[in-house]
Amino acid sequence: MTPSIAVVQLLDRALRELGDAGEKERACRLAAEAYAALEKSNPQLAERFTGTLHHLTCVPPGSIRDVVGPGPGTS
Repeated sequence: MTPSIAVVQLLDRALRELGDAGEKERACRLAAEAYAALEKSNPQLAERFTGTLHHLTCVPPGSIRDVVGPGPGTS
């Protein structure tokens, strides 16, 4: 494993833990900055932060969105 990959993995883990600790907005901002910093020079490493953003923004099963159901005008 290269040092670059190791650092990206550590940052990814730290951002996920930050989000899980209640700082999702802050973690998302930092993940987006990490993606932007890497997207041109190393798109494969940047892509890892797309997964981080998905992790931070997914709606867990049983959340209010699942409980409320479809919105008005849907059948």
